[in-house]
Amino acid sequence: MNTPSDLTIADYLDIARRRKWLILGAVVGCLAASVALYEVLPKTYRSTTTILLEGQKIPENYVKTGVEGKVDSRLYAVQQIVMSRTLLAKLGEQFGLITPQMSSFERESVVQGMRQRTQVTKMRLGHLKGQDSTEGFTLSFDHTDPVIAMKVAEALAAQFIEQDLKLREQVLEGASEFLDQELRIAEAKLEEQEQAISVFRAKYMGELPQQMEANLRTLDRLQTEVIAARENVQAAKNKVELLEQRIKEASLAAAQGVTQPATSSQGQSHGGDPLLARLAELERNLTTLSTEYHDNYPDIVLLRKEIDAVKAQLALKYGVAKEEVQQGSPKLVDPIVLDLMRQRDEALKDLEARQDRLRRLLEQVKEYEGRVERTPMREQELSVLVRDYDNMQKNYQALLDKRLNARLAENLEKRQKGEQFRILDPANLPIAPESPKQYMILLGGLVVGCGLGGGAAFALELFRPAFRRVEQVEGILGVPILAGIPSFATLIGAGKKSLAGPAPAIEEKKGSRLLGYLKRGRDRELTTPQVGANGIPSAISWNLVAKWWPDSMISEQYRVAATRLALMSREHDRPVALVTSSVLGEGKSTTTVNLGYTFAYALDKRTLIIDCDFKRPSVSRYLGKPYAPGLSDYWSGTCSIEACIHQIEEGPLWVLPAGTESHRVFELSKIRELEQLLDQLKPRFDQIFLDTPPVFPLADLNFLSRLADVMVFVIMAGKTGRDVVETAFKTLRPQCKVGIILAGVESTSMPYYHYYHQDEERAVARYAARR
Repeated sequence: MNTPSDLTIADYLDIARRRKWLILGAVVGCLAASVALYEVLPKTYRSTTTILLEGQKIPENYVKTGVEGKVDSRLYAVQQIVMSRTLLAKLGEQFGLITPQMSSFERESVVQGMRQRTQVTKMRLGHLKGQDSTEGFTLSFDHTDPVIAMKVAEALAAQFIEQDLKLREQVLEGASEFLDQELRIAEAKLEEQEQAISVFRAKYMGELPQQMEANLRTLDRLQTEVIAARENVQAAKNKVELLEQRIKEASLAAAQGVTQPATSSQGQSHGGDPLLARLAELERNLTTLSTEYHDNYPDIVLLRKEIDAVKAQLALKYGVAKEEVQQGSPKLVDPIVLDLMRQRDEALKDLEARQDRLRRLLEQVKEYEGRVERTPMREQELSVLVRDYDNMQKNYQALLDKRLNARLAENLEKRQKGEQFRILDPANLPIAPESPKQYMILLGGLVVGCGLGGGAAFALELFRPAFRRVEQVEGILGVPILAGIPSFATLIGAGKKSLAGPAPAIEEKKGSRLLGYLKRGRDRELTTPQVGANGIPSAISWNLVAKWWPDSMISEQYRVAATRLALMSREHDRPVALVTSSVLGEGKSTTTVNLGYTFAYALDKRTLIIDCDFKRPSVSRYLGKPYAPGLSDYWSGTCSIEACIHQIEEGPLWVLPAGTESHRVFELSKIRELEQLLDQLKPRFDQIFLDTPPVFPLADLNFLSRLADVMVFVIMAGKTGRDVVETAFKTLRPQCKVGIILAGVESTSMPYYHYYHQDEERAVARYAARR
């Protein structure tokens, strides 16, 4: 069925106009029922009391309130408490609304009813005596007994004030207790952070940010000392090298003194030891005698004794063992050389001490450089600790201040010097009933009557849905739309300005023949073109809108459809387009002649229209040509194909009519002949249109659809049922591409076509230029 989005306002108004008596009867009946309902409904009375919120009696500059938040939140919390089952049950028992004989279910029902009959309305008053506006609320309760309504309202107001005081005291006591607990936690964390900072300072002593300047000064001093130590080490090395050189010279001099006899005092003065020289001489003599004599020879024995005596003297002189005295022994050193060696040893020790000092200085430099390098990292780590400590300290101080304020606010509430509710207007004794409201019941009856009447009228009208807009077709069928053709009724009364030729007489009445394709007119045989005296075709040919109203929106949409159809069939060299519809009277023949005319004159294509609807041929009639000779005459052999094809006004448009009625019998065997004829005609024309019968009730289209490269399916907007169109598509199961043209569209449902008028003209021109 159609949804409300399928209809326009004009459609709704038209439906209401046609079904006005049904709607009016429903409205009158519902109004009468609402009057009777008002008379029989029970009356209820509502008692109302006004409660204001008084400000704090002590200025907030001295003591701040401990209850934060808006009045709305406080009021909501108090309302939940007062509206609880326990308090309402007590009030119900107090005023006789709940009796001991009631069951639990009945008591629960009474409590629920009291909750529903109680209303709390927030309000804001204006300035009172120059003070800020005071907030408050009204509390009301309704009941069939006005006295009970007043008493319950008074009791509820008292409960509101009492529960608000209790709630504020509980909030402040809870805040104080919470702040005490948080203070203990904050103090423990503060001490823990202080301990962490102390441990950090002790662990990284020397690398702290405040020691950076001292470390830099110490590093400068150590650099100076390193330079001096390096100079001292170099001096010590030079001294050792000098002593080594002197030792070498003295040792060389001593060696020379050994080989030469020290016969003079001058030779002894050069450092040669006479005992060593004597020992060397005796050993040479012993060697000489040993070569000539045996070991017991007296001279050899004497020489050995003398050698032993000299060795004894040398051993005593140099402080060595006698066995160690021999020629070339390192222990037998000259005293001068020995003194030099002692100086060298002392110089080496001094060099080692200076090198050790230099090494210690370098280690200290490296240590202080490391301290300086690690100082930024320690500074960052320490800043994190200090920052956390500062935050904790600020938090601790803030908690101290808040605890002090909380205790002051708690004392303020206990002495009832803070904000509190006060009854401004006590509950009244209602006189007039609060419900039911007569005007509301009458208005409801009117609305229900309109709804019932309108719903019934629309249900009757929308029982059989139809397509009305192009987006509905695309959304439901899923087939691309070639164009939405406006209703031909928009051309009724068109003037000479929009007519491409002399103005013929046009009927402007509702049943104008201009809309002839909307009616199932009787098929009539035409043997001659229907042309008037002034050269303009008769009224039946006004269906060719693309010719007679080329600047109209209808013609423009036919050009849009032709362009899209040409683009859809561009993969075929000389395409064959089949035009059909679901049932009779949807305008397929009108669509065929207008598409053919547009292809011929707007897209400059050699176009042929073949009328294959033998039951109700209309193409030749709309084009002002006779039915015969035509296709049936060609198949019967009475006429050649050239005689059957008629050119329209010497333009690139030709028509092949259905032919003589007596020969118009379409048999299944003709499909093959038609296929051969199409193969014969394709080289002569750029575009061929087949105007075929509708899908229902004939079966011809099931065979004809196989001959087409593309199919154009025409749907009459607002007329053909959706189920009929869907059944037609299921019956056809087309194998080629399909495009839909929605004919008879109301102009109000396609306003967007006006915005694309110039774009579509340019698209047609571009396509014609390419072809």
